[in-house]
Amino acid sequence: MVVLRCTRKLLRYVGTPQTVSEPSTTILGDWFAQSVSIGHQRFVLLISKRSRLPVLMSGRDLKNLTRNFPDALAQVLDALDVPSAAVTSEVEASREAVISVTNNRSLLGTLNDFSFLLAYELRQKPDTSLLDAALWLSRTPVGPLGSRMPDQVTRDLLGLGA
Repeated sequence: MVVLRCTRKLLRYVGTPQTVSEPSTTILGDWFAQSVSIGHQRFVLLISKRSRLPVLMSGRDLKNLTRNFPDALAQVLDALDVPSAAVTSEVEASREAVISVTNNRSLLGTLNDFSFLLAYELRQKPDTSLLDAALWLSRTPVGPLGSRMPDQVTRDLLGLGA
């Protein structure tokens, strides 16, 4: 089971949050999500609590965020060359999802930083795919991770080393 912790703005489109007493059972932990608008396009940016790994999704089908998230996660993990067994395990654990509210200011700060960087990147390179943009963000040093990069931390958490 995974908890998708959405900002209040995103909750308006996703649905009513649930009170959650248990943390996610996935290796990457809870995921924090916010809506990002760049020009006339809307996206959902999600980051892992434990590694700050970004996943970027279209902002179109927001009512089905919990159903669409595992496939978007699988694409990012595959692109990071995570072994298929680890991808399958993490993705299958993410298929049961609960929507809740954000509860960590540090993670909201990272979401805001990534949103700013994403807006710059997509304005400079409008043909960049969502996957490529997420991978680009995953190579950004993050202060709360000791200036490590989310892709490295994700590999470590999944037992792959750097």
